[in-house]
Amino acid sequence: MYHPGKVMKVFSPRNADVRSSDNTTQALLEMWDQNVLTLLVDPHIAHEVKESDIVLVDYTAVSQSNPNPKHVVVKILRGKDAGATWEKYRKYNEKRKAGAKAAPARGAAPEYFG
Repeated sequence: MYHPGKVMKVFSPRNADVRSSDNTTQALLEMWDQNVLTLLVDPHIAHEVKESDIVLVDYTAVSQSNPNPKHVVVKILRGKDAGATWEKYRKYNEKRKAGAKAAPARGAAPEYFG
């Protein structure tokens, strides 16, 4: 499973404002569902990622014995594909939120008219 996010800030050891104990790059992301996360960027694309990029985050399991998601930025989307992907997920999230507000709460007792 993969989730799109929008890069808000890149934390690279090459940045003069970042002091790092290692050579990894992280990105502050706004996810399609409005969550905000700081995640590792795969080293193969770390030098290319920049603010406002739409990226895909790998949410697949670390391993069969460890079901936790990897949470690693693995792809940078650009051009029409980036915009279309972001909009599709955002619209889905808006529709999902609207449906949740309209649905009655689970376990709510029906109104009694006596």
